[in-house]
Amino acid sequence: MILVNYLGGFDSMPWQFKHHDHRMSYADTIAPLFMFVVGMGMRLSLQRRSLNGHTTPAYTAALRRNITLIAVGIVLYGPRLENWLYWWDALVDIGFAGILALPFLMRSVLVRTAAAIGYLVLFQSISMTTAYGEWTLSNSIDGGPLGPLSWATLLLFGTILQDLSVSKNSRKIITGCLAWGLALSAAGWMLHLSWPGLKAEWPFSQRGMTAPYPLYSAGLCFLGYLPFYWWCDVKKRNIPHLRTLGMNALVVYIVQQALSDLHGSFVVGRDSQPVMAAIGFVAFYLTCYAVAWRLRKDGVIIRL
Repeated sequence: MILVNYLGGFDSMPWQFKHHDHRMSYADTIAPLFMFVVGMGMRLSLQRRSLNGHTTPAYTAALRRNITLIAVGIVLYGPRLENWLYWWDALVDIGFAGILALPFLMRSVLVRTAAAIGYLVLFQSISMTTAYGEWTLSNSIDGGPLGPLSWATLLLFGTILQDLSVSKNSRKIITGCLAWGLALSAAGWMLHLSWPGLKAEWPFSQRGMTAPYPLYSAGLCFLGYLPFYWWCDVKKRNIPHLRTLGMNALVVYIVQQALSDLHGSFVVGRDSQPVMAAIGFVAFYLTCYAVAWRLRKDGVIIRL
């Protein structure tokens, strides 16, 4: 996230570091990973809070956290009403997608899969049958105000990986990740293609959030989990650097967002050459890490 958010702002950087309207780059794989992991965390949290059989407090707490996250996002992205088109970024999308997914989080895999596909079909239908899809590409980001319908798809698929991960069965985890990963990636790719006589090409588009993008991204998330599973669970090793960043992910996100707002005015311009961009990135990244390291050293974990 820090890499693409910073380097993607430079004209001299390769296209893989930038977001695109009609094709998929490395930068376009980052936000789905966030949403996917949120789904894993929400499923785990609800299960733990419901162990005593009292689910209402668990659902109430989850709803409150998502509403708080939406409020934090709006403040961070600009609380003035004239900025409402830019509210639909990571934190706000996570909050609304979490609310949409909440009724299904403790249901069966079949129900969660049906809900994930249902939300995606609803969003795709609106984009195809109204002017909303074209409007979003021209005026907003991440699918605009209705984007959480597609983001909820990614979140719900994340809950399925959570079920696999707690099984402690290596064969089940590996085969499950491969099966879900390859199937969803293939589905996203097939929907991307033009079907003569049936439909035109549907682009991979984080800005538009059309169906190929969340499906293909969800598949990559399942497959991307496997190397970390092998290293951390099978080999019993950890990655201290990433653990430090992950312990206070919300704080790190807010810090990098604040630093990004300063970038360009006080650091280097968009027209800087790759060497200057790389130097700026190192300073940017180390600043974010220093905040996370200090919080970990002091034993501080900030959660909603």
